[in-house]
Amino acid sequence: MFKIRFLVLTAILSLTAGLVLAQTETPVPTPPPTPTLPPRPVDLICDQQALLDQQQALQAQLASFEADSAANPGVALDNLFKVGAAYQELALACGYIPPDFADRTVGQDIDRILALLPEVFGDPINGQLLYNDTYGCAACHQGESHVGPATEGTYTRVDEIRLALPEFADYTVTQYLVESIIHPDAFVVPDYTNVMPRFYGDQLSLQELADLVAYLESQDGPSPE
Repeated sequence: MFKIRFLVLTAILSLTAGLVLAQTETPVPTPPPTPTLPPRPVDLICDQQALLDQQQALQAQLASFEADSAANPGVALDNLFKVGAAYQELALACGYIPPDFADRTVGQDIDRILALLPEVFGDPINGQLLYNDTYGCAACHQGESHVGPATEGTYTRVDEIRLALPEFADYTVTQYLVESIIHPDAFVVPDYTNVMPRFYGDQLSLQELADLVAYLESQDGPSPE
């Protein structure tokens, strides 16, 4: 009887130790599943040989990953993270459109933004909410003491006045508005000081930018400026 109790107690202790060990060990994360849908077709907008050269350079940066992961895991994982981000940026720069492109921040590349913007539907109602509340644009562009060009009549003013300037001869209203939001230093309206933040490219998603542009393009009445 004593032997049976001893064996049962030993089994319970072994099971308990196994459960504790399983709870304290962090499992290696499972890679995301390969998408079942084929990627959307795009035209390669970068030089193919340059693409291959950059891909091989990134691959070479992972050549020491096995040794680094054993000797210095922090360095190895930091390098893996940075190379992964560089791979994504390389794909985006060459024309790849990821499935979540509408939710990604737009970045600073105006040409890339303008190429993707027609892929999403801009909602002027949500754009107004973003403009007035989320990003607080109205604080500087509305009211008697506005410190930036007035919201009212934005489309008309850009279409009839701004685009008549020689430097904007090849611009559309959309391009002018996008550049004004993402690169406010590119052109400062006379009699105004540029106090607009420069970080919207790192904050706005493509969908949010499309909504804001749709709202501003709805402002086609007389301008108080």
